[in-house]
Amino acid sequence: MVRIRSVSATEVAADLELRHADGRLWASIDRWTDRRFDTDEVTWPVFLFPERNRIAQRQPGGWYLVRDRWPDPATRELVMRRYLSAAERMDYERRAPRIARQWLLGRIAVKDAVRRWLWDSGAGDIYPAEIQVHNDKAGRPYLTGVHGRKLPELAVSIAHRAETGVAIVRPGPCGIDIEEIAERPDSTYAAACGADELALLAERAATTGERKAVWFARFWTAKEAVAKLLGTGLRGAPEKFEVISAEPDRLTVRVGGRDHLVPCRKIGNPPGLTAREYIVAWTAENEQEYGNEH
Repeated sequence: MVRIRSVSATEVAADLELRHADGRLWASIDRWTDRRFDTDEVTWPVFLFPERNRIAQRQPGGWYLVRDRWPDPATRELVMRRYLSAAERMDYERRAPRIARQWLLGRIAVKDAVRRWLWDSGAGDIYPAEIQVHNDKAGRPYLTGVHGRKLPELAVSIAHRAETGVAIVRPGPCGIDIEEIAERPDSTYAAACGADELALLAERAATTGERKAVWFARFWTAKEAVAKLLGTGLRGAPEKFEVISAEPDRLTVRVGGRDHLVPCRKIGNPPGLTAREYIVAWTAENEQEYGNEH
């Protein structure tokens, strides 16, 4: 028998009685208190059965999106412990809180992307903590299995910004990036783009009626996505990753004489989070199909 004494936003207090089948009292507990956790229809199944449920959602284009759904630190702690291995938890705890939150979003996104890829390939139950994400000396992420889990050769790319994390997984090289749409000084545009790109950016803004800030976010994320695909990073010279054509849903980036198609999409935070808009850009699935030599 359970008698609820009180319910608040954070706790439930109750008196409990456990009885034998014949009705005799076996134990009595007064003022048992449970901590309430913020959850929803996406997070709750992961708490119950993390080996077969995920938080990150697949998006058109094959990438994965996760948002910070947990304003309560205690709930975030539960999510963290469902997703991270022991070594990753130590890494998480060494980080400043704001950075740790964004880092966790990236780990959730990539582990769910990898698990979905494996499930689609016929794998059974996979706990998020069975997949460990590392970074090599150049900062590129790579995967290893934990607790005996063997993983195929997969390439992954991760990005996060504010309350949002994104990831992509492919059998071959891939890249993804996310950037918040924000006003920036002209000096930022000039540092990131060459003269032809600046002209293209201005033309696109004038023709479409969208702000230059939106188009700059598209240009920048496309450059970053290709730099991750190539495994080089921008190397302090973003102008060498030249955007040569741009539409609201795709750009072409030329680097080293090769063109790369980069789809992109504008997204926003849902109600309940700080109002922000972002651009997500990712490399096309088949580089051989879209890449051209010049």
